[in-house]
Amino acid sequence: MGELEPRQASSNVNVTLGSSFDALEGLVGLEFPCPLCGAGLPILRSKRNKPYCTCNSCGIQLFVRGKNGIKRLLKMVNERILISGTNESASHGINLINRLEQLKIQRSDLESKQGFFLTDENVENAIRLVDSEIEKVEGELAKMAKETESENGK
Repeated sequence: MGELEPRQASSNVNVTLGSSFDALEGLVGLEFPCPLCGAGLPILRSKRNKPYCTCNSCGIQLFVRGKNGIKRLLKMVNERILISGTNESASHGINLINRLEQLKIQRSDLESKQGFFLTDENVENAIRLVDSEIEKVEGELAKMAKETESENGK
């Protein structure tokens, strides 16, 4: 049951793969790009022994369920077709800018929920957390820019 080649013409998407499914060993720990933000997501093994990824920033979770899909995913990873934003890539900088914009919108939404005279402590704490995340992303973006400048001799 642990082989990638389907025995029938139709792919069975609801099979549970055996615990010794060798193909997953080549996937676990590698990265898959988030389809929304492009960040590199580690490929994990589900309780049904299938590959999946979770992007906490975007709130999505991806499962590859069928043997054909797992086979394609393995091929794409092995051939380095999948490209995700990493700390060394320009696309990661673009992802950081996108993340900053999302955080600013979240902050604005939270501020609109805050009372003018009576403040909600929970909303205030959430605003502080978003502010902290904004500072973190801005710092990472600045660090990347400095590293790139020093590598290019500027």
